[in-house]
Amino acid sequence: MLTGAAQSVAILATGTIYYAVDFWLIQRHDQLRSEEGSGRSWGYTALMIAALALLTAQPVVLPSLGLRISGPWGLALQALGAASIILALTLHWWSRAHLQQFYVEDVVFQEGHKLVDTGPYRYVRHPIFTSFMMIAVGLVFINPALPTLLLALYAFWDFRQAAAQEEALLCEKLDGYAEYIQRSGRFLPSLGSRE
Repeated sequence: MLTGAAQSVAILATGTIYYAVDFWLIQRHDQLRSEEGSGRSWGYTALMIAALALLTAQPVVLPSLGLRISGPWGLALQALGAASIILALTLHWWSRAHLQQFYVEDVVFQEGHKLVDTGPYRYVRHPIFTSFMMIAVGLVFINPALPTLLLALYAFWDFRQAAAQEEALLCEKLDGYAEYIQRSGRFLPSLGSRE
């Protein structure tokens, strides 16, 4: 199992790649938004960057908070974590390409909001949340440590809450959203039939 600085580099690389593309996507799609302003929430961004800094420092500064799995199992677990992160980033970017200006780091209804049911949204209502959860799980596999586990648990709780709030708002304000819920899964594809 790779430990210490190698884990820190993997965590930092994940965050850097994610935020480099995220900043580019928000800047690109904010141009399509009307008067609402940016989809960026600087408070949320600051919280995530602080969490990234903590997770990056922990393997080097406080390695005792982590679990060390020796032998090939540790490396296999980390490889699985890296694969989860790569798949998550791919899903995230694919989702954002279809959501475009309707991506907002908050639960809001925008002027001109329309139902997006293309790409991953054909199968899943919240593929961006799914991608965040996959990143969190991948980071736990790369660095099985208490802070990483706590962040993953927080991500699952937070995105579950946000999904419920968003669905309630969109059912109320967006024509066809209630029917869309019936034919799509929340975080994973539904096993029911498709039209």
